[in-house]
Amino acid sequence: MTDNEQTEYTVEYQDRYGVVYYRNVQATDIADAKARIQQMLPDVTIRAVTSIPTIAANP
Repeated sequence: MTDNEQTEYTVEYQDRYGVVYYRNVQATDIADAKARIQQMLPDVTIRAVTSIPTIAANP
């Protein structure tokens, strides 16, 4: 993976009412994925960030 290559991550976050949401984001790493959600939604609590594996197509 090159420096600017992005991977898809699923970020699980919770709002102040206890509702849990999931959002897929393109990011360079786990910290970047977390930061992208916190930038958009500063009042939420990040619960988990997971990488979505990519499956290479057969040539």
